[in-house]
Amino acid sequence: MTAEATAWAAEHGHEVEGLSAQEAEVRVRAAGLHPRTVVPESVVTLEFRADRITLHTDSDGVVTAARPG
Repeated sequence: MTAEATAWAAEHGHEVEGLSAQEAEVRVRAAGLHPRTVVPESVVTLEFRADRITLHTDSDGVVTAARPG
């Protein structure tokens, strides 16, 4: 069963903040969603995917935010 990314981010997004990107990706996948990791100054597409969580990281690879889409 795939969870809705918007609902997951609202309920669990704060739980992955402060984790390494790799650990956060494992948690997102465990929820049935697709992680996308974004590092500082990277270029990404803006299309929204209901099954994706975008993990924003700092330059050390630590998650600073988890957002749907």
